Amino acid sequence: MRVLVVVLLVGIAGCGGSSPEQKAAAKKSVEGQETLTLKGHSGSVLSVSFSPDGKRIVTGGDGSQVKVWDAQTGQETLTLSGHSSYVLSVNFSPDGKRIVSGSADKTVKVWDISSLDTPK
Repeated sequence: MRVLVVVLLVGIAGCGGSSPEQKAAAKKSVEGQETLTLKGHSGSVLSVSFSPDGKRIVTGGDGSQVKVWDAQTGQETLTLSGHSSYVLSVNFSPDGKRIVSGSADKTVKVWDISSLDTPK
């Protein structure tokens, strides 16, 4: 068994052949690029989800609030208060008109946010 492991390690170490440019490109694609930072929670963020259309982001955390953000600008568009403990999980409904949140207060809340889609 030890011989097999050594052979595998030597074989893996001997692989490669990538140029420095290829390695840099692979690293960049793995790291990604930050395009937006959302700031507004008073504590840790424990759950994040994009809306089905990608236009909004919903977050929840240890501040007991659910926040909705514009995914293009990073501006907070709505704060949903009602949980009495930190929010563990958030998600949009498939049609994007509701948000569901689960909390350490042992409740699950469904929030109707369809009015956000109404022109003002």
